[in-house]
Amino acid sequence: MSVRKVQLYPQKYPQKILLFLCIACELLVYPLTASSESSQRIRILKVTVTPNTTFKQRNNWYQQSNEIDNDKKCFAKKGEKFFISSIRKQIRKAPLAPKGNYERLGDYWEVTFDKPLPCELQGINNPTWFVYKKHVEELQAVPLR
Repeated sequence: MSVRKVQLYPQKYPQKILLFLCIACELLVYPLTASSESSQRIRILKVTVTPNTTFKQRNNWYQQSNEIDNDKKCFAKKGEKFFISSIRKQIRKAPLAPKGNYERLGDYWEVTFDKPLPCELQGINNPTWFVYKKHVEELQAVPLR
């Protein structure tokens, strides 16, 4: 009587087979659907520049922060995160920068926040702000069920 070894999986690629099985099981447990629940995502804006950046109002987007009155801007520190409801990366309608100003509208994003910014609690009531796009990063998350 002879005894024969039986391999349950090829020894050459065990990690790939295990990965494939994990992905297959994940799709069975959490199928990709078109329901509104699966399309919900949380959008976050994170400040990435040191020491801070400035959120500007529509009518003064092209000005440097030191040229803008304190009641018309909001400061944000590096690492701060804000929940946002929308972000417009291609801004079409905004006041033109005066002749000789080097700021370009294409360098800014128009962001609408879910909650008021800290400066808004001090009297500014404006959910939409302009921010220099190289000073921030857009993050996204999907809520777990």
